[in-house]
Amino acid sequence: MSKKSTREKLEYAISANLLPEGVAKPATNILKAFDAPLRVVLLGSTGAGKTSVLNLLLGQNMVPDGTDGIPTVKWEYGIEPKMLCTLPDRSKKIIGGIDFDACASLKPAFVTVQANLPALAKISVMEVVAPDIPVQKQKAVSWACKQADVLIWCTTDFTTEEQQIWDIVPDRLKDHGFLLLTKTDQLMGQAEINTRLAALSRCCGDEFLRILPISARLALEARGNGRNLNLNLFKSSGATGLISAIKGQIEEAQRVVTDNAEQILARYCKDSDFAELETVVETAPPVGEPVVEEPPAKAETPEPEHTATPPRMTEVPPAPTPVEPERPRAAPPPKLEVVGSSNTEKPVQKAPDAADKDKIVLEEALAILTVYERDLVASLDRPEPWDDDQALQVCEEAIAMLPGVLEDGSSPALSDVISSVYDAQDMLILMQHEQSETGADDALSLLLQIRRDIESTLVCAA
Repeated sequence: MSKKSTREKLEYAISANLLPEGVAKPATNILKAFDAPLRVVLLGSTGAGKTSVLNLLLGQNMVPDGTDGIPTVKWEYGIEPKMLCTLPDRSKKIIGGIDFDACASLKPAFVTVQANLPALAKISVMEVVAPDIPVQKQKAVSWACKQADVLIWCTTDFTTEEQQIWDIVPDRLKDHGFLLLTKTDQLMGQAEINTRLAALSRCCGDEFLRILPISARLALEARGNGRNLNLNLFKSSGATGLISAIKGQIEEAQRVVTDNAEQILARYCKDSDFAELETVVETAPPVGEPVVEEPPAKAETPEPEHTATPPRMTEVPPAPTPVEPERPRAAPPPKLEVVGSSNTEKPVQKAPDAADKDKIVLEEALAILTVYERDLVASLDRPEPWDDDQALQVCEEAIAMLPGVLEDGSSPALSDVISSVYDAQDMLILMQHEQSETGADDALSLLLQIRRDIESTLVCAA
C-alpha cells in the first residue's frame, strides 16, 4: 500500500466502525500522526548558535540578531502570523504579526509563534532558553524531552557539564539526537574541524545518532535573501548535512506511522471491506490549525509536564496472529542505452580498461543531464513555463539517475563526482524545503554545476 492509500483506508476503517472498540482510539491517533509535523527541539548553552540554526531550519531569517528578553519559543504553522505569549501568571497575550520587541516588553514565560512558512508544514521547531545553571538547565531539558521527536544539541565544545545534562535524555530520544559542532567558521580550517569531530566521536559518539559540523552564519550568508543561492558556500557550511538529516527523520517518522496503520488494517480488516472506498474520488485532507502546547511554568525553569504519548509513537494493540504486509520493492532507475551501428559483423573488442570505463559512464551521465537540461531550458522560454515545483521535480529525477550510472565506473577517480551528486541531492532538499521564487532557475543552475564537475573529470579521464 502507498502512504496515501494506507491513510485513506485507515480513515475509512475508523469512520465505518470496522475496528474493534479498543483499537479505534489508537487508530485515530495514528491517523492524526499522518499530518503531525516532526517536533524538532534545539538545546545547548547560551552562545552556542541555536538561534542561527533555528533560522536555517525555518528557511528564513525570522529571529534577528541581538534579540534579548525572549524565553523558550516554539515555531509552528499558522496561516496568519502571530505570537502567542504566555506570561508568568499563565495569562495569555496575542501579538498580531511577528514583533520580538513587543513580545520582549511583555516579559513572557513562553512564546508560540505561528507563521506561514513552507518548512513549518513538515516540522515545528522549538529553541529552549534557560539559564546556564545545571539544575535549571536539567529541568528545561527534562520538560523539552516531552515535547520532542528529534533533539539537536548545539555546542562549540561539548563540555563535561553539557554531557551530564544530556545524560538525562531518554534513550528513545538519544536515538533521534544530533550533536551539532557549531561556529565551525571560527576554527582553523578543515583540519581543526576534523580533529574536533574525532574527539567528540570518541567521547560521546554512542550518545547521538550523528555528529555534524555546521557554520550557520555561513549557511545564512550563502542563502542571502533567497535569490542566487551560493551553492558552494552553502555546501561548505555543513548545512546540507543538517537538512538531509532532518529530512531523513521526517521520512522515518512517516514510515513508522504508515507501518502502524498497515498493521492495524492487516489485523482487523479485509480487502473486501474497502470495495466501496475504491469508487470514491480522492480529495486532499484539510489542513487544520496547529495546536498550541502548554508552556512551562516559568521562563527560566520550565516545569516538566505529563503529556500524552505523541501520536506517531502510539503502539498497535496486540493480536494473536499479526500479519505483516509485504512492501513492494522500488524499481531501479532506468539507464540510457547507447545504440550502436547495425553491422552484421562486429570486430572482437577488448574489455575497456578503467579509464575507458570511466569515460563511458561519464559520457552517459552527461547524456542524461543534456536531456533534462534541454527540457528545463525549453520550459523557461515558453509563454507559460513550468512552475518551480515542476522544475525541481525534473531536477530531482535527473539527479536520482546519476548515482546508478556513475557507480558503474571502475576507478576511484569518480568518487568526487559521485560525492558532488549526493551533495546536489542535499541541495535540492534545501530548495524544496525553502520554495523560493527562483526554483526553476536554481534547478537549472544545479544541473549545470553537476555538468561542470562531470566535464572536468571527463577531461582528466581522457
